[in-house]
Amino acid sequence: MIQVKTFYAHNELRNFSYLILDDKSGESWVIDPYEAGPLSEYIKENHLNLRGILNTHQHFDHIRGNIPLMEMFKTEVRTLSPQETIQLNQTHALETLPTPGHTPEHQVFFISSGGIRHSLFSGDTLFNAGVGNCKNGGNINDLYETTGKLKVLPGDILLYPGHDYILRNLEFAATLEPENAKILEGIRLAQGESEDNRRPRTLKEEMGVNPFFRLDSEEIRQRLTPEIRLEDESVIKRELFKKIRSLRDHW
Repeated sequence: MIQVKTFYAHNELRNFSYLILDDKSGESWVIDPYEAGPLSEYIKENHLNLRGILNTHQHFDHIRGNIPLMEMFKTEVRTLSPQETIQLNQTHALETLPTPGHTPEHQVFFISSGGIRHSLFSGDTLFNAGVGNCKNGGNINDLYETTGKLKVLPGDILLYPGHDYILRNLEFAATLEPENAKILEGIRLAQGESEDNRRPRTLKEEMGVNPFFRLDSEEIRQRLTPEIRLEDESVIKRELFKKIRSLRDHW
């Protein structure tokens, strides 16, 4: 059985790292290691075989644990192309998708079974109730296109983001849609969870609360689109996306 173990780094950036493991074979893979210590302890205590490391992008907080893990377990960082997959067991595979925007080289990873994707490791492209910023070499137009591709994925996919920004993002979302009951309920639920035990949300849940997915929301449009005096719907959505990202950058 394939399992996902989440490691929360109690740092200012609130990083998540993930260990994907097969509880039968003991083979495992790490995604975006921030702290090598907790990961290595878990791997040793559970007699796992670390096959390799995967990074969604090259920002320091997502590769910080690479070298210690490589040295400790004699493993390497694996770079996947969109045509490649890693076979986790007989029924599950790990695949990637380019997601430029936060950085040019950013990619996300999926666990799939029988060709059906069911878990998304989104790094700094997609967060709970938010998307990544473009402050350090990113491109907002690329991020808009990428977000549109992720938006149409099956709603039952579980989201595993690179940081725990859920509560802050939901509070921002509430400033855009104060009448959205799903956002208010999301805040209540997030406040009742610890960072170490966040329940992974589905993309369907994200569709109800994430303002970057909700560019058709009348409430958001009434608040923001008076400044966007354009007739083309596709242009309106792109400009609205940019406006929301800019507001979040300064919120």
